[in-house]
Amino acid sequence: MQPPGATRFACFDGLRALAALMVVGVHTAFVSGFTVHDSLGRYTARLDAGVEVFFVISGFLLYRRFALAHLGGRPSPGLVEFWKRRLARIIPAYWAAFIVISYLMRADNVRHSWDAPLVYLGFAQIYFPHYILTGITQAWSLCTEMSFYLFLPLYAAALGRRARPARQQLRVEITGIAALVTVCVAYRIVVSTIHSPLAATMPNWLPGYIGQFALGMALAIASAWLEVSGTRPAWLWHSTMPWAAWGLAAACYAAVGNLGLPVSPLGTGDLPASLAKEALYGAFGFFMVVPAVFGPPHAGPIRALLTTRALVAVGVVSYGLYLWHQTWVSMVMSWSGASLFSFSWPLLFVSASALGLACAAISYIALEKPVIERSWPASGLAAWGAARLGATK
Repeated sequence: MQPPGATRFACFDGLRALAALMVVGVHTAFVSGFTVHDSLGRYTARLDAGVEVFFVISGFLLYRRFALAHLGGRPSPGLVEFWKRRLARIIPAYWAAFIVISYLMRADNVRHSWDAPLVYLGFAQIYFPHYILTGITQAWSLCTEMSFYLFLPLYAAALGRRARPARQQLRVEITGIAALVTVCVAYRIVVSTIHSPLAATMPNWLPGYIGQFALGMALAIASAWLEVSGTRPAWLWHSTMPWAAWGLAAACYAAVGNLGLPVSPLGTGDLPASLAKEALYGAFGFFMVVPAVFGPPHAGPIRALLTTRALVAVGVVSYGLYLWHQTWVSMVMSWSGASLFSFSWPLLFVSASALGLACAAISYIALEKPVIERSWPASGLAAWGAARLGATK
């Protein structure tokens, strides 16, 4: 557990790195043909569970300050402050990547109607069936994330609007998590009954993934409660806990790989299989994150792995890797002259990862970090521009 007032957990950059590399893995494995032709394809097709790891991470890190405020009487993040920080973290890198990839490199397929820039730059492509598979296609999850950013502080304000004893508030928090998971399942069931082009995109809307975010929020509540109450359960700090958690994550991953789901990125299977998939993905993300939340942050092989310099470095720029890797998958395939499903997966994975990380590093150093470290948007961008010109240190 971090000390009071700390805002950073040591293992999370490593988790972000693993999640981003899983996403690169699922895309390269499919395009190369490995997922389609190899018997292990039913497992490589499930590497998209890395997205759920990101959702659980977001739920934990973003809700923890609210949970501490509700349970421990600490100041709650203000709406403006929260949204300002989230927009500063997400928008500049995405806008820059989209403009360069779509209009300068012309490396993806974009629509050219008058409203296209509003849809793409406004994180709205998941709400329009004819946009969902265009632009930076993997940015669908950013659209879902942005919806969560808008929702979370409003949800937190609703739960914390009345002063309650800590234990009573804890019950309210747990009830809220149960409600969010219920909404997620009910929403997916209802969407499965809708027969219209819009139904193809509706599962990507926030209600369809709020359950995964809620799992991270549940970890935030547990973490905050242990900090406020000053308790430290021995089993959560036991040296075998990380192995048990990741063992359960591996079991969930193996189970989802044997559900008989289609290996195509767009395949969903029938409703029971789809619900089982999302439940197992959420559980996978939950158990992957547990060792990063509880226990000594550097103790044991699993946490040592998550805090290695290489993995942390990838995690720091993982957002950029997520944005850029698909472009380089397409470019490498184009340069090689290879047809779809006829390329070496390891070579494609390494090439796309290396080129994506190079772009991600440039994005982080030149744009993301300067914006994050200053007040955004107006004064921060002005200070950043002045710094580049040598007017400030």
